[in-house]
Amino acid sequence: MTIKLHKRTIEVLKNLRKFNKDTYIASNLAGDLDIDYIVLMSAINELQEKSLGGFNEKEIDQVSLNDEGLLYLKKGLPERQLLNILLEKNIKEIPLKDFQKFSELNEKLFFIGISYMKKNRWIAQSKATGENKIFLIEEKFPETDLEKCLKKFKANPNLDYSELSKKDKKSLDLLNKRQLIKKKRKTQRLIYLTEKGKTIKISDIEELDQISKLTSEMITSRTWEKYELKPFDVNKPGPLLKGGKIHPMINLINKIREIFLSLGFTEIRGPIIESAFFNFDALFQPQDHPARELHDTFYLENPKVAKLPEKDRVEAVKTTHTNGGDSGSIGWGYNWDEDIAKQTILRTHTTATTIRRLAQYYRNNDKPPIKVFSIDRVFRNEKVDKSHLAEFTQIEGIIIDENVTLCDLIGVISEFYKKIGFEKIITRPGFFPYTEPSMEVAVYYDKLGEWLEMGGSGIFRPEVTYPWGIKNPTRVLAWGLGLERLAMLMFEREDIRDLYINPIKWLREESY
Repeated sequence: MTIKLHKRTIEVLKNLRKFNKDTYIASNLAGDLDIDYIVLMSAINELQEKSLGGFNEKEIDQVSLNDEGLLYLKKGLPERQLLNILLEKNIKEIPLKDFQKFSELNEKLFFIGISYMKKNRWIAQSKATGENKIFLIEEKFPETDLEKCLKKFKANPNLDYSELSKKDKKSLDLLNKRQLIKKKRKTQRLIYLTEKGKTIKISDIEELDQISKLTSEMITSRTWEKYELKPFDVNKPGPLLKGGKIHPMINLINKIREIFLSLGFTEIRGPIIESAFFNFDALFQPQDHPARELHDTFYLENPKVAKLPEKDRVEAVKTTHTNGGDSGSIGWGYNWDEDIAKQTILRTHTTATTIRRLAQYYRNNDKPPIKVFSIDRVFRNEKVDKSHLAEFTQIEGIIIDENVTLCDLIGVISEFYKKIGFEKIITRPGFFPYTEPSMEVAVYYDKLGEWLEMGGSGIFRPEVTYPWGIKNPTRVLAWGLGLERLAMLMFEREDIRDLYINPIKWLREESY
């Protein structure tokens, strides 16, 4: 059976068969064939329609040299440039200051070069004679792994980080530390031929003289009769729109905000720079708790001291820590330090904002019921990886009312998650430092077919509420979850960093 293809598509097919590779990077292929990238992809789409070829897409971390790196690719790294000077002038030893005078590098690059010459064990440095001198200590100076890695950019200016060997990645990391490379996330198209495309006889392919639209001249001269009109497939999806749209994370935040508002809640906001008092002390967290350490919390130098609330409330929190106050607790039994409470931090949770609302409740002599929520950024000294961020977003809600119980809390939580899209919700006993009793919340995720823990909840302990005048039978129901954990499920992302690195392919696929 004869297949009809455009002339350009036939040429692309012939070249692909001649190259005899399983896959071809589209951008590289366009350069090798000296044709426009759009023209190439048009030909590949035509091959795909005839089941002769196609393409796949994958996200890659593309690495290339910056301007300084390109300069060193041409002239050599500073250490190699300095070595060449010594070899050309046949110098075995030289005072450092004299060497610096006739080198073409500026002071900073000169000493960077000297440092790496010593690391490569090309030279030694000594002041034994009273003068700072350097000495060549090798006879041969083969290319270093770093130089070999740098030369790879000659053959290919853009390298795929995932395809590099461990050795090259190690060298690339060194180039990155020396600020000679730049990285960017890119969608790469890999072109391939099907088995049919590899074996079809070129003689079975007929050149297609086809047009997609008529001109007025064709109509008046009737030359359109010589051409075959390209059929239009009305069922075929149109081109993918690439216009601007709201980020998926903003859409999700707005959806959650609308759910809270529909349940009668009011949104609250609090400062990002927070006092240790509202972030820790008011939540009955002792001042020697491990969570307060530098490895978990970002402390600030400027401003270094925060302003505390009214003295009587500070005293109430202090008394609760010392002996429990009137909460019925025995407290922690230590000497509470106001200076520690004044330390400034980047808040580690939005519960600090919730406590500020309790302080407002006391200050304004508010009356229950009160229902508020917060969706805001928090910060923790975490190592960034595929499941952790140093900056992320928490969602939190509280209800202040009389005689409320866990049953009320379960009802509100269940309604909240159902509105998000989860039909099956369970709660089970848990432990959280500032709620008692406490519950963990899990939802059933249909796409994975399993139960997933989503967050925590409970009733604020008397040690937390009593300093703000909220006493039995008035209680505070509270619950919270991480926005990014929810987003990874809803957007089916495996790497939490994608939510903020913003892979273009993902953003284009998400609905408006």
